[in-house]
Amino acid sequence: MPNDEQTRIVPVIGLTGGIAAGKTTVSRMLARQGAHVIDADKLGHEAIAPAGIAYPEIIVRFGTGILNDDGTISRPKLANIVFSDAEALRVLNSISHPLIAGQMKREINRVRARATGDSTPCILLDAAILFETGWNSLCDVTWAVHSTPERARDRLIVRNKMSPEDADARMAAQMNNEQRAAKVDSVIYNDGTFEELETQVRNLWEKVISISWKKPAK
Repeated sequence: MPNDEQTRIVPVIGLTGGIAAGKTTVSRMLARQGAHVIDADKLGHEAIAPAGIAYPEIIVRFGTGILNDDGTISRPKLANIVFSDAEALRVLNSISHPLIAGQMKREINRVRARATGDSTPCILLDAAILFETGWNSLCDVTWAVHSTPERARDRLIVRNKMSPEDADARMAAQMNNEQRAAKVDSVIYNDGTFEELETQVRNLWEKVISISWKKPAK
């Protein structure tokens, strides 16, 4: 029979949030606490690179017209296709999301296998579309970063140099705060000071690392 040390695992925190809500800021806070961060957006970029796992099938499905001169996929060209055609977006997601999930699983298993003592207290899965993709099934606990739509919209316009119309369209394409709140275990509110945000994150972090997470019984 395995002993308690053998059954204990490094927990996975799933972190999500709307665009410009402050998810990246929270992710950086947790990285400073020692969390091993798996960035879904970074994995997505790697997946469509010329050597990436999704590149060949994307070219087959969408054609060479989406390529830059150097053979890389033009993200603006691909975005113009999929964000104006729901079926094209579904096809792209059906190619990339399962492959990215496989990468996430391998990374989680690798970190858990190598972790010793308190060397890696948590794994953070940072994913804006955590629930839309089903990647939340890889997590032991889920958090969402929320900001009011008005504040998030203002950040988008300034930070991303978007027009108000483009900012509204990007926000409308995502799950809203109420929908996320109904799915996650905890909500982090980012409409106050940086110190208030830090306090919320620290309290949730301490709660997670205080639990002896264990592999489910077989």
